[in-house]
Amino acid sequence: MSDDRINQLAETMHALVTETATHQITREIAHLAEIEVDTATSDVPVAPAGYATPPSGVVVTTHVLARSRDVPAATTETRVAVWAATSGEPQLVVTHSEDDKVLEVAAADLEPEPSAHLRARVNDFVALIIAHMVTHLNVAMQRSYIRESDGDVTEYEG
Repeated sequence: MSDDRINQLAETMHALVTETATHQITREIAHLAEIEVDTATSDVPVAPAGYATPPSGVVVTTHVLARSRDVPAATTETRVAVWAATSGEPQLVVTHSEDDKVLEVAAADLEPEPSAHLRARVNDFVALIIAHMVTHLNVAMQRSYIRESDGDVTEYEG
């Protein structure tokens, strides 16, 4: 498979993850937080073993920052990146910076269009990432509320 085709598959996979996330972010989440999305290549995550940046040399990554609308000091962020296999069958992997879960994707699942099975797997992967971010944002908000009301001392500290 040509380098151009692998680059195209990585871009297609990234677009599928982004599209899925856009559909999954509900009004409630959008009201809870301001969400900033960028594709900057600073603070690029490390590729998992056996994978590397796609042949283009450009890391296919998205950085998401969520900031509470009620408590601006409460934020959470994550990165999702797409990597290409360095050997063997053409394959991609999608990583989430906050944990070691990965989504392995065979090229055949993306060609000529993403399969229904892959779309379901991406849906589950993205749902876990969004739930993870909302949980972290809620924790950050509660910590901010406690600091504001109790002078930075929680009721559990001894």
